[in-house]
Amino acid sequence: MPALDPKFKDIIATGVIAASGVAIPGLFVPALDMAGVGATWTVMIGAIADKAGLELTPAATAKLVAAGVTAVSGYVLGSKILTWAATPLILAFPVAGVPAAIAVNATLNGLFTLRLGLACASRFSRPDFDTSDVIDLALGIGGFLIKVPTSAELSLVREILA
Repeated sequence: MPALDPKFKDIIATGVIAASGVAIPGLFVPALDMAGVGATWTVMIGAIADKAGLELTPAATAKLVAAGVTAVSGYVLGSKILTWAATPLILAFPVAGVPAAIAVNATLNGLFTLRLGLACASRFSRPDFDTSDVIDLALGIGGFLIKVPTSAELSLVREILA
């Protein structure tokens, strides 16, 4: 996992917090979850580009966000189906079940946002990066967003949310 560059720390942390916050209502309304995460990613990517001194068009930002949302949608849909399948268990033990489901959803939203923020900060900071590289970044988004989380990533998400 790339280190969290202090130059981008506040931007990425704000994105992680916002995306994780969307997880609470998003658990019950999945479309709200993806729309909220997409909006968060749009703002975060734009802020990272500005901080890196990169002029990223709204169309380029939209391509990155769309690629990211598409990449995680299957994963998120699978976790929602599992959550819904576990609804009888959650209802039987609501004191533990509902907070656990919210925690998982918030962690996933935060993790995906962290990964996207780190990748954008790393690439946008390269002196040779220009808007033509956006397509390559968009095509590779699935490879770094959807993978087993490392303990370092989970610790960083937890640290940001604390």
